[in-house]
Amino acid sequence: MTRDSFLNQARELSLSARACICLHITEAYFRKIGLDHPLVDEFFDHLWDHPLQTEPKAFSSWEAKRGDLVDFGLTDDLPDDLDELMPKLPIDEAQLFSVVEAPVEILWGNFFSNLNEPASFEYLTFSVDLADKEGLIFPKLDLYQQSLFTDNNGWGKPISIITRDQWREGKVH
Repeated sequence: MTRDSFLNQARELSLSARACICLHITEAYFRKIGLDHPLVDEFFDHLWDHPLQTEPKAFSSWEAKRGDLVDFGLTDDLPDDLDELMPKLPIDEAQLFSVVEAPVEILWGNFFSNLNEPASFEYLTFSVDLADKEGLIFPKLDLYQQSLFTDNNGWGKPISIITRDQWREGKVH
């Protein structure tokens, strides 16, 4: 699928689906560049749990456990543990921030204010462009079709753990 075709079909997807597509691409990119660290694992495990948060109390507890790499995506300093890895990576801190920022901002940029559909689509576009440039495989869009922007005030319908796992793997079982 081409970049433009993918983005045209993804335009109707929810904020949760957009963030998860960014996560899927970001995980693939980090594997490609060799960014492997417990803070990275914590980042992905935490953000992949977002679509499962359906109750305000559970959401508050989940959000409070966001971790250092999420904070970096919200403009905090790069965690010291990752600072040591940067010279070994083919990207600099600013590039790493841009990659991390995409899924983080789709979520946090919409949690506590009015929904910003155009900004979330711009972050999705950034990740899709990264995938296109790096030769990464786009996740299958049919996985995300049950989570539309028109549902649940932009967040999409709740999904099951099985669906979340399919989203993360990028394939239907």
